Amino acid sequence: MKEWKNVKLTSKGQEYVEPCELKTGLRSSSRAVFFRNTHQTTGEKIVSLKIARYRKVNGTFYEKQDKSITLSCGEIDKLIEYIQEYYAPLNTGMSEFISVDKDAAELFAKVRDLGIPDAEVVKKLHESGILTENLSVAITAAERNRAVSEFEQAISSGYPESYWQDWFSRNKWVLGSEYLNILPERDIDVTDIADYLMRAIDGFLDVVEIKRPDLPFWTRPDSHGNLCPSSQLTAAITQCLNYLYKIELQSNSVEFMERVEDTKTVKPQCMLVYGRSVDWDDNELKALRILNAAYHQLHIITYDQLLMRAKLLLGIENETADEEEDFSEWPF
Repeated sequence: MKEWKNVKLTSKGQEYVEPCELKTGLRSSSRAVFFRNTHQTTGEKIVSLKIARYRKVNGTFYEKQDKSITLSCGEIDKLIEYIQEYYAPLNTGMSEFISVDKDAAELFAKVRDLGIPDAEVVKKLHESGILTENLSVAITAAERNRAVSEFEQAISSGYPESYWQDWFSRNKWVLGSEYLNILPERDIDVTDIADYLMRAIDGFLDVVEIKRPDLPFWTRPDSHGNLCPSSQLTAAITQCLNYLYKIELQSNSVEFMERVEDTKTVKPQCMLVYGRSVDWDDNELKALRILNAAYHQLHIITYDQLLMRAKLLLGIENETADEEEDFSEWPF
């Protein structure tokens, strides 16, 4: 049963409430007590908190004068905020956590209490009305914004090809909305393994091949001033064309169709993600457009072009009038 809390007066007329015994030992104790004073000029009520240690002498506790502190209203507020933010996570052994408001805390508590696999969480949240359509969109947008920031930092970090294969597996949406999903099978035949076999939105099989962003794109211009693909890019193009040829050879194989989950295989397309174009001039942009026009089933796209398209999709950067590339005409 709740009891009434009374404000008392000291012998000097100072208001206070019942002290809180923080800790009591055989020879010492610590206490906290709220005081309330009246400002002599403004008449404003001022609350303070005194925390002090006491020592026991002949059965009586006496305050240790050098072991006490009095906090003002502002200091009390700051202390309360600090305790609310850090005490519970640290006390439960957490090493990484995020502060949320009351509504968000209640939401997360409800999610935790459902006790079901992650695959069912979203469905249950929708059914219960906790996860609204707007909230779902906001969560997805936040995740994709973080992915774009990670992508932008990583393209200059010299990561190996395996890093990018894993990154795109986790962020398939960056590759384009025309892909429904990444197929679990990567083997084309006993010797050829693609980075990704994709099921396109039309239900047909396509390929995505990933190379590093730091690979050279062009050689020096020839005697006529024409830009030519580097030997590394030429090798990557040859690899992609070979994959497309091998897939078409396998299109009537029952074993292959089982491995690609009966995804229809007719004239597969390939996206090759390769190199950078952040510092290209008009001639280099034009050369890539001419190069892509030479292939009917292959499209080469740079990491910077993927980054720009992802930003445009999220509204992070607006397309300007002097953009060299017309993104609407890209087949991917």
